[in-house]
Amino acid sequence: MTFTAREGDFVETREGLIFDVKGNCHPPDRVICFVRYVPDLKGERKRGDTRYRKIYDLKEREIYLKENYPDYVFFDPVFNRRLQGVPIEDIKKVYYPPEKLRELCDAPHKDSLEESTVELTRLLDIPVDTVGVSGSILVELHTPDSDIDIIVYGEEYSVTGYKQLKKLREKKVITPLDPQKAREKAQSRWGSTTAAIIQLEQQKIMHGIFQGKEYFFRFLKDDHIHYGDVTYRPLGKVVLQAVVKDDRENIFTPCRYSIEDSSLEGVEHLVSVRGRFCEQVKKGDHITCRGTLEKVVKGECWYYQVMLGEYGDYLFARE
Repeated sequence: MTFTAREGDFVETREGLIFDVKGNCHPPDRVICFVRYVPDLKGERKRGDTRYRKIYDLKEREIYLKENYPDYVFFDPVFNRRLQGVPIEDIKKVYYPPEKLRELCDAPHKDSLEESTVELTRLLDIPVDTVGVSGSILVELHTPDSDIDIIVYGEEYSVTGYKQLKKLREKKVITPLDPQKAREKAQSRWGSTTAAIIQLEQQKIMHGIFQGKEYFFRFLKDDHIHYGDVTYRPLGKVVLQAVVKDDRENIFTPCRYSIEDSSLEGVEHLVSVRGRFCEQVKKGDHITCRGTLEKVVKGECWYYQVMLGEYGDYLFARE
């Protein structure tokens, strides 16, 4: 089986497990991906004759695989950490977001969530072939309460799409999360519901409400790093304070912040593949964060960065 897997694609295994793909850099024999939907007779979602249960929490996903499908958890020598991933020979089907969007655009009949999804992509003012639909809609396991999960491919179209979203917010075509939804999001993401964190979640452009439905955007530069060209060496958890020097990559997956005046000497970048860290801080902010210190090695060159995204990690502007 030959294919190129990238962020936002989904893969289904021969056992019927459905995983969401993470990143564009994968080992030659498997795809790095995290289990999202599992067959379950008591599951609340249904496709055909099969019921599924959604697993969102990362720890719960790993526990499920270790107990039921341990071969899908492995140690990766490039990222130097335990990851979830499916060997290529165990993949039954790959789901591609751009193909799903084309299918929805051509479909004569759509449900309300699908209609809103297509309409939102049309409002972006970028070519339709640079956009895709991911999440539960992609694998036909959505419910009326599901989110609209949209991906934009390429740096130029991502920047254009983001600017258009800001205009749509100004025109109130899309709106912020209401206070209750923002509180729930703040609690689930950060374990805190202070007024400042709730307000921060409401200010984010990439996540909000369209036609009464939650939406979330991922913007991808669509860079492809050859597996093994760069290696990552985790050096343990750290907490640091710094000033944001550059926030121009804070909308992308992975998002990246350049920092200065760091309390941890030699660290100049914060990086995350988790969408919750996008739009989190801006240039000039005095920040505090918790993450994993990594040594990034490419040939004879190396530097340090802090990777954000594991349980308990955070990034906030200091008041």
